[in-house]
Amino acid sequence: MIQVVVTMIIKEGKMELFLTECRKLRPLVLAEKGCFGYEYFREVSSPLGNQESVQNNRITLLERWESLDALKTHSSMPHMKEFLDRVKDLRESVSSRVLEPAF
Repeated sequence: MIQVVVTMIIKEGKMELFLTECRKLRPLVLAEKGCFGYEYFREVSSPLGNQESVQNNRITLLERWESLDALKTHSSMPHMKEFLDRVKDLRESVSSRVLEPAF
């Protein structure tokens, strides 16, 4: 299994528009072969004491894929290209990490 962690900083005043686009995209991605999860998260304050300060404009997307091939196919899907075009001006930054099980 492959996991992807995508961290996005959303431009000021654009969060609701961005989340609206994400709500449209999510069912399409979940229907893709090899997709085991595609979830968006906002930050909340933690009682753990080791958290960076909460950033209200940061969204983290956690993806779970059957394989790197499934992830590669996902990246080339028409709905992904359309989504990325619609949100390109809504995000300040995007970073991602692709992970595999350590054991």
